[in-house]
Amino acid sequence: MKNNKKRGLLVSLTAVALGLSLLGSNRQTVDADTIGPTTVIANNKVPDTKSPSFLYGRGMVTLHTDKAHKGRLYATSEHYVNGTPTFLIFESLNNAKSWKKVSEVKDKHNFLPNGKRWGNRYQPFLYELPERIGKMPAGTIICAGNSIPRDLSKTSIDLYYSKDHARSWKYLSTIAVGGHADVNTTSDGPVWEPFVQVVDHQLVCYFSDERDKPAHSQKLSHRVSKDGVNWGNEVDDVAFKEPEARPGMVTVAQMANGKYIMTYEVVNSGEWRTNYKISDDGLNWNANDEGTRLAYGGAPYVAVMHNGDIVANTDGSDDFYINRQNGKADAWEDVKTYIPLAYSRSITVLPNDDLLIVSGGPLKAPTDPNSNELTSTIYSFK
Repeated sequence: MKNNKKRGLLVSLTAVALGLSLLGSNRQTVDADTIGPTTVIANNKVPDTKSPSFLYGRGMVTLHTDKAHKGRLYATSEHYVNGTPTFLIFESLNNAKSWKKVSEVKDKHNFLPNGKRWGNRYQPFLYELPERIGKMPAGTIICAGNSIPRDLSKTSIDLYYSKDHARSWKYLSTIAVGGHADVNTTSDGPVWEPFVQVVDHQLVCYFSDERDKPAHSQKLSHRVSKDGVNWGNEVDDVAFKEPEARPGMVTVAQMANGKYIMTYEVVNSGEWRTNYKISDDGLNWNANDEGTRLAYGGAPYVAVMHNGDIVANTDGSDDFYINRQNGKADAWEDVKTYIPLAYSRSITVLPNDDLLIVSGGPLKAPTDPNSNELTSTIYSFK
């Protein structure tokens, strides 16, 4: 979330968070191989790039396409430019040892009165369909992201798809539309941070929603579609009793027992933390359940390995948090990894249970004069 309140907490809370161990667990040292970080794209290699260059890295691996294209890695991020922003798409054919730009997802839906596009500006997310959804076969690559004009006056979570291995993209639908991309709005607030997943043969988009003010400064919601075009009613997933609380940056994964785990950051009463909670079916989360604290720090990401282990991270520490008991509250292990901190490091589980970590670098304001590079790391538990 483009959260000024969170940015103000960064200096004070990060120093505290780095000194705190995970609640209910002990810090572990796990033998592992780390490959990286490898630069996906340097900040001076794309024309028109301006600081902070890249943020909010996201990765993906293809598992459901034809044999020739299985196992390809993809990466994207926010890309800061002087002109109209797009989501750059990078591909790796050698397990993240090197990357090549293969396309960009351009805004094809939102236009200004002068005919210029708003641009695809914030929070891209990549996802490969594991089964047919509507007219899209298994192996179709989805890109969801926030289209926002230069003056930040509106937000639109739009969905694009590619049937040719991310070489070209078509607009599919708009999932949610919000107001000014600023947390200080008192009404008609923005929508943020889409996370897409197939649940029970339907496409689900979870996202952050600031349109229910003053009752909720921000809440987490989802919408469901059977075809990726027509979307059902919005359903609340996390809505704190305190109006000023800001749950955000949701990620969801299905656990080995069939249930689903959700992680999200919470900015509330001077505290910045990550909570999690569990749903039987991934669609019913009991919005009044505020969840259980997992760790200090925000911008979390959660994934489930093929062996059933749950792995999560935050930007409050370079540690990973591992749970081998389907999210049991007292079963989290705090694992030191030495992977650099970043604003929302994505975790992609590869077929051999290695982890692809894509990072757009540490949190920076859009006006920060310092630049990030988009990087990838392969983390392998021994």
